[in-house]
Amino acid sequence: MLFSQDIKSITPQVHSYGIDTLHKMIVWNHQITDSVKNKTKHFSVSFTDNHRFDIISDSLHYKTRYLNNDGYTLYITKLPLILISVQDSIVDEPKKNAQLSFFHQDRTIKNSIGIELRGNVSLKFPKKSYDLKFWKNEQEKVGVKVKFPKLRTDDDWILDGLYNEPLRMRSLIASKLWLSIHTSHYKNLEPKAKSGINMRFVEVFLNSKYLGVYSLSEKIDRDLLKLKKIEGDQPRGELYKAVSYEGAPAFKKVPEFRNIFPHWGGYKLVYPIINYKYNWDKLYDLTNFVINSDETKFGLEIEKRIQLDNVIDYFLFVNLLRATDNLGKNFYIAKYDTNTPYFLVPWDLDGVLGTIIDGRRIDTTDDILTNGLFDRLLNENPVNYRSRVVARWKALRKGIFNTNALMGEIDEQYKTFENNKVFERERLVWSSKDTNEQHLTYLKNWLQKRLLFLDNYFEKINP
Repeated sequence: MLFSQDIKSITPQVHSYGIDTLHKMIVWNHQITDSVKNKTKHFSVSFTDNHRFDIISDSLHYKTRYLNNDGYTLYITKLPLILISVQDSIVDEPKKNAQLSFFHQDRTIKNSIGIELRGNVSLKFPKKSYDLKFWKNEQEKVGVKVKFPKLRTDDDWILDGLYNEPLRMRSLIASKLWLSIHTSHYKNLEPKAKSGINMRFVEVFLNSKYLGVYSLSEKIDRDLLKLKKIEGDQPRGELYKAVSYEGAPAFKKVPEFRNIFPHWGGYKLVYPIINYKYNWDKLYDLTNFVINSDETKFGLEIEKRIQLDNVIDYFLFVNLLRATDNLGKNFYIAKYDTNTPYFLVPWDLDGVLGTIIDGRRIDTTDDILTNGLFDRLLNENPVNYRSRVVARWKALRKGIFNTNALMGEIDEQYKTFENNKVFERERLVWSSKDTNEQHLTYLKNWLQKRLLFLDNYFEKINP
């Protein structure tokens, strides 16, 4: 018999849980500690709408699901919980007024937002991805910056549904990998500069419907990279996004440009825009130089125009992942200041590690991904490019690209999702024809073969 002193009643905090009536499930962000479990033998947890769960303290765990008499299932999650409420249908454009709450470890962030669908191919997926803009209020729609734990302070955010990633973890692993191998070449001048984005997993409810696991990710902009601001009416730092396969981002075409347009040759200018004009002169000059300069001039000037250590890291990174959509599109090219070289920043790393952007498996492991810039560097070998590529590959293989290190990162994230029933919750709302174990086996086998091929390839390069 349980006495009243043995029972602890818990009323969960507002915004710490979501209730999905369609799937009869509740997801609750709650910290489980040994000290809490040792204080009582029995918990009674009461949610709104009279959903109550009686839990024996010894069973309190993230890997356990709990059933009540109403047929509802309770999951306790370690992941931050995002609840979004919107009245209008969410469309590609424009952003619709909504309310968002973020809850994690007793901390709540609540704010007005604008929300719209994001993506290209992903617009066709049943699980949607979203662009978020945090607003001061619904009426003024003035951007307001918020700070999420382990992420930057900003007003623009992305909620990526990860639907085309069978294990929901490829893009986060890839983004972490880039940050691990590459540091901005001007870090001594800008200690807070980042070479890419951070992201973290969250679980999302939209209008009380559970949508599953998402990545909450930063956006690439001038402030993230700490590029120099405009001085007077003179541009200093520059930032361009490769958005389409029109040739310039792949260094294969150099079309004419006009500074009255925001797009050129497959790029979109992100920063700076001065008096409604778009300055393409310098990026045009770089592209034209790579494509059309003679071999002597190319060898003498290439390292002044683009940061080769960055280029080498990007080349190795893209080939390790076999990121087929990230050489002529889906990256940023930037310049820190007027007289500094350009550098590359990866973006949209979802079609990687044996899959492509629509989620299909492509089991090819024996090719090298390249473009006009990488081809010319490898063929003409300026400033000992080939030996630098081989040396960097071998150094990375002893560290961050070590087989055990890479497999360990995959296994750790997989076990986290499996042990915390994230995969189970995801499959309740989004079906998959293969099991998680089959997806994991495919991924690890693919990576083993890819590493073997790349080791042989770089071993045979003549420096």
